Amino acid sequence: MNVAKLGDTIIKTGICNYGIKQYRLFLCTSTFLPGTGDYEDDPPIYDDQEIDCYCIWIEDMINVGNISAGAGYYEHLSDAIHAAESSAGFERWIN
Repeated sequence: MNVAKLGDTIIKTGICNYGIKQYRLFLCTSTFLPGTGDYEDDPPIYDDQEIDCYCIWIEDMINVGNISAGAGYYEHLSDAIHAAESSAGFERWIN
């Protein structure tokens, strides 16, 4: 996926470091919260949900402008921010 495809869903951009390489982390809005798929979980946790939520995308360190990984979906903004700030290499928010 290309960073440009994230467009208006980006609400915060962070800078992360891996050794001497810097890359960006994007905190975005989403309307899709994936479920666990585990039949032993309760239906709200097991099933995918169409709700307002948040997700984190990580920029590729080599191919700048492309997304290399996702770092989870979160129902609450505070949880998404905490997860982003706790991710390895997180340095600071730039917006």
